[in-house]
Amino acid sequence: MPILSKILAYVPCILVVTSTAFAQESPPPLEGPAAVCSWQGPCAYPHLVFGVDAGVSHFAEGSPFGFGTGTGSATAWGPAWGLRAGVEVSRWFAVDVHYVGTSNHADDSVSTRGSHSLFTNAIAAELRFTAPTPYVQPYLFFGPGYYSTSVSGSSSTTQFAGSGEFGVPIGVGFQVPFSRGLSLGAEATYHRLFGESFSDNEDIEGGDPFSINAVLRFRL
Repeated sequence: MPILSKILAYVPCILVVTSTAFAQESPPPLEGPAAVCSWQGPCAYPHLVFGVDAGVSHFAEGSPFGFGTGTGSATAWGPAWGLRAGVEVSRWFAVDVHYVGTSNHADDSVSTRGSHSLFTNAIAAELRFTAPTPYVQPYLFFGPGYYSTSVSGSSSTTQFAGSGEFGVPIGVGFQVPFSRGLSLGAEATYHRLFGESFSDNEDIEGGDPFSINAVLRFRL
């Protein structure tokens, strides 16, 4: 019995040492932003995001689809392209700096001879709000920008002229994440300009670019 009592006296010490060893083998639970990952999305925020986009554009006036009035009545659909870089602060909010380019051919009716196009370059700071849903993630965006439009083409006479003014891109889109660092989607943007004047002819003087683009994003 004295031997048994000595063995029993060591049992509490053995249990304490064993429980401590198992506790060290089990990792602590994740806390903070890294604990939650969106589907195919990054686990930690904020992080950098870069993108390229390409599509088509047209001038509209009075509404996003008013292609038959203003500058849009004397120009055609043309290419659109862009580059962007930003910071995704959380799963639903991001800030992007976006370069936008468009080119729209002018109708022959507004040019004496030769071929002309309205060539637009713009830079904008956009606030993007994304629904953190799985598989397909819709978003909307807007922000201030500056737009510079020039007339490119032959040296013959045209009724169009260059113009520079402030504007606000307003758009909606969606993205499909393929991995934590890559997504593909599309967006439509109405570029609302303020005080633009592309011609002395009042019928074609005003217009706002409208673009539909495919967007490829890379995340770091």
